[in-house]
Amino acid sequence: MGASSFAAVLAGVAGGALLVDLDVTGGGVDVTLGIESVAGARWSGLQVAGGRLDPAALLDGLPRWGAVPVLAADVAELAPDAVRQVLAVGRQAGPVVLDLSRGGGPERSAALDECSLVVVLARGDVDGLVAAHAVVDALPAPLPCGLVCRRGEVRPIDAARLVGRPLLGELPALDGKRMVLKSHRLPAVAARVASGVLRGLLPAKSLRTEPCEIASGPRNAPAGAPARTPAA
Repeated sequence: MGASSFAAVLAGVAGGALLVDLDVTGGGVDVTLGIESVAGARWSGLQVAGGRLDPAALLDGLPRWGAVPVLAADVAELAPDAVRQVLAVGRQAGPVVLDLSRGGGPERSAALDECSLVVVLARGDVDGLVAAHAVVDALPAPLPCGLVCRRGEVRPIDAARLVGRPLLGELPALDGKRMVLKSHRLPAVAARVASGVLRGLLPAKSLRTEPCEIASGPRNAPAGAPARTPAA
């Protein structure tokens, strides 16, 4: 499970939070979720310059992954002011989960200014933790940040200590299989981790807590692109 997929699980567990894709190099979170053919606006279809977005109109105009409205990136770059406006409007309607861009850039900085928590998803090996440390070091100093670690050669608790951020949860190691995310059947382990991450941010009654299952697709399925969550 990559960061985009975990961001989608966070949005699903949060009771249909708005999922905003800011990773313009990731191929589109709608493709990752299998809703690329569903009608609705992507970033290229939003008209935000010089106007005001209505929260209901924004959400009603987006494609949905189950209960989750999804604003997918289908452009080469995003204007920081547009990002700020979309996030401000989205928050009026409910929780917002961001799939952050991997690199830097003004749109990423604008988004980070609006975040309550950044979740860094890291591999539990030396290369993964070096990358995670670089991501964390680049974050604005006061911004709360925690680590979700895939199991690997480094124990998750040790990984969090090395990165210098609290451990929010651990996920199974990648096994090479393509995981097909279904909005009505979230991966059980990821859903439990997501619930734990969100418990301090959202009312418990708003979280989706019903049993979830794992759904895996064929090994050779095309690869898709949280919290993103930045990935390391």
